[in-house]
Amino acid sequence: MNLSFDHLGLLSDTAEKNQDLAEFFAGILGLEIDGDASQGYAEVKAGAITIALHTGAMIDDFGAHGGTLLQFRSDDVRADVEEIRGRGGKIALEAVDTDWGTTSAYVAGPHGVLVELYEWTTRK
Repeated sequence: MNLSFDHLGLLSDTAEKNQDLAEFFAGILGLEIDGDASQGYAEVKAGAITIALHTGAMIDDFGAHGGTLLQFRSDDVRADVEEIRGRGGKIALEAVDTDWGTTSAYVAGPHGVLVELYEWTTRK
């Protein structure tokens, strides 16, 4: 397994809260924002790490939105999911091909932590 941490996701339960976060990072901290947080997703450029602002993950049955999403780039999501499953990990979403060019899977952690494993299938 070869994972590389490069996104920290903040999950909001409303578009308004997501927009408040974007305004804080841009207006107060002066960081660049890509996307429209009020529409559900934006990225804060914070050096080597991107802070992703979400109004939810790709799955509805994970529970109430609001929490931390850690995103790890993977060389082979499907193989990593099987390795994690073999260690007793709870797979919250099996690997899926997304409309934005990744293969992604979610692993449920304790206390509201959600981990996304993703690999680019096409480049942005």
